[in-house]
Amino acid sequence: MFKRRGEIVAVKDLFEKYRKTLQAPQKTVELEAIRVIGELTNITLKEHQISYTVSTRVLAINAPSVIKQELKFKHTELLSELKKRLGAKSSPQTVL
Repeated sequence: MFKRRGEIVAVKDLFEKYRKTLQAPQKTVELEAIRVIGELTNITLKEHQISYTVSTRVLAINAPSVIKQELKFKHTELLSELKKRLGAKSSPQTVL
């Protein structure tokens, strides 16, 4: 695909190869998960209560069992919202 000199290229096309290969950093996923949990359930978690493993794509929650149970009820909504915000490659697959 050759481009002529002076041809205008859409900005989103310039970053397409990076969007396909890069994943969101661990901290970004953790902070976004805290925001999504707050919006869906009105439960506020602190940063030290959530940990994310990038290699296994597991989001672990260190909170009382009542909070964990509430998050289990909203499990599919939580994962789908994270997938919308972070993309399919960067979003967690499992919430523990």
